[in-house]
Amino acid sequence: MEESLGVKALRDYFITKSGKSKFYDDHVKRYKKRPIYWMFSSSKGSFNALIYLHRYTPSTVSTVLNEYLREYENKLQKAFERAEAAAAGGTSAKDQKEADRLRKVLAELRDYEHDVLYPLATQQVEIDLDDGVKVNYPKFYPAVKKIVGLESSDG
Repeated sequence: MEESLGVKALRDYFITKSGKSKFYDDHVKRYKKRPIYWMFSSSKGSFNALIYLHRYTPSTVSTVLNEYLREYENKLQKAFERAEAAAAGGTSAKDQKEADRLRKVLAELRDYEHDVLYPLATQQVEIDLDDGVKVNYPKFYPAVKKIVGLESSDG
């Protein structure tokens, strides 16, 4: 499978360290910009979570917020604290660089939570599958990854 997808590890197909997802790009292309998996993504892509359209309920955004984003933030916060403690010990510039990187990611995620995901979760957005992706997906901007041309294409 990895060979046919052109990746070294199957995990790399779904998500990379840069936050890009070859799977999601392929999926959007395959479904002609009408994906059935939707990518919730922070502004710089430090957080990504896929949801399956046909399993969506009005509480799905709350689930992404509480069970995925906040869980991820907690793990990053602990990693940040370890890196900052190591940097304070003066062991290496690498530790300080990692602490700085994590500080920026945590700030991005806090902004995403506060300005985007939490307000959307409180709305408990209803969708009608009969309306299709073209109508429903934009209801979640900017919480989901923007699909260029979705609004302007037919269907």
